[in-house]
Amino acid sequence: MSKAIQRSGRQKKDIAAAIGITPQNLSNLINDPKRDVPLPTLRRLAFELDDTDFKFEAADWMFGLGFAKSGVKVIPIPIAVKEDVDDEQDDREQLDREAKRIFKQEPGTWGMAEVKFIHRYRKELNEEVSAEHRFLDAIDDALKKVSKEVIAWA
Repeated sequence: MSKAIQRSGRQKKDIAAAIGITPQNLSNLINDPKRDVPLPTLRRLAFELDDTDFKFEAADWMFGLGFAKSGVKVIPIPIAVKEDVDDEQDDREQLDREAKRIFKQEPGTWGMAEVKFIHRYRKELNEEVSAEHRFLDAIDDALKKVSKEVIAWA
């Protein structure tokens, strides 16, 4: 959290005001590793900072996704995330022909096997869409970094 606030270049008091807590409360959340961050506060902070690394860390903490592994930093660079998008798209496309066949039927006529298949198809489609959102975040972060460097050069 502290590093994300530092990367933002903003003052803690301004961030605290923007997310609706006191500067002291924010300081306590940063400095006390045993203190649980209320989920609504964490959500507001993640959106306010708009820092992809912090969002990944927050998601890992909230849902135990396994991103943070013994000091290994998740770096969502665009090309790596694009590979994930392509993999998810390939997984979904392999199911397209059967899904189209089922979708041509009225949902009330689907059998159990078809319903299970459509659940699987929906899961793959959701994973693809999620990967695309991560890709957009990675692109946005790359553009922010370039924008900061361009401003520094001026």
